Amino acid sequence: MAGAGRHPLSRRRVLEEAVRFVDREGLEALTMRKLGAELGVEAMSLYNHIPNKGALLDGMVEVLLGELEIPARSRDWEVRIREGYRAFRRLAHEHPNVFPLLVNRPPVTMDGVWLVEEVLQTLREAGFGREEALHAFRSLSSYTFGYAMAEIRGFALEPDGSRLGARRLSPEEFPNLYELGPQLERVDHDAEFEFGLDLLLSGLRDRLQGNLRGRQRP
Repeated sequence: MAGAGRHPLSRRRVLEEAVRFVDREGLEALTMRKLGAELGVEAMSLYNHIPNKGALLDGMVEVLLGELEIPARSRDWEVRIREGYRAFRRLAHEHPNVFPLLVNRPPVTMDGVWLVEEVLQTLREAGFGREEALHAFRSLSSYTFGYAMAEIRGFALEPDGSRLGARRLSPEEFPNLYELGPQLERVDHDAEFEFGLDLLLSGLRDRLQGNLRGRQRP
């Protein structure tokens, strides 16, 4: 096919095209045959660059994580952590069909390892102990990942105000849901995400200050 001659195949090109395909068509639609057609080649040609479907999915995770930008280490640790996790959440908005791969395909390349190292190093330089930094990283990552997944897939444990019609509920039986009717229908997800991130960071800040006071005691 002529398409491949004009733009020679490479591993990176195959992975980036796979991300674009899934962004547009969904993960369930992805096959090596369809991906080959998008690239203008037979499916068998892809195997010269990607050994199998699993490696393709792992590589797509690599592409996503490669888009993350973490502020320079010269920034305050809280600013760096906050901006880094905001960027992680943005991946879900920019690639809602690809982002769920991160659930069961943890990064296996240096891009993913580098990101973890950067967060841990930032926390260690701020003054957190080795295990504290790991706990903080996992807590922040779990919160951000969970919230982002809920945004793109729906908040499973929460009624949908637009369908439920909270204002039609009995205020005596469901006083809290009744009062929250407008909020359930028009959620400001940006503000809500920042609220949760603030809670985590303020807790970490308090813990860090407690650690520093403990070290200063004779």
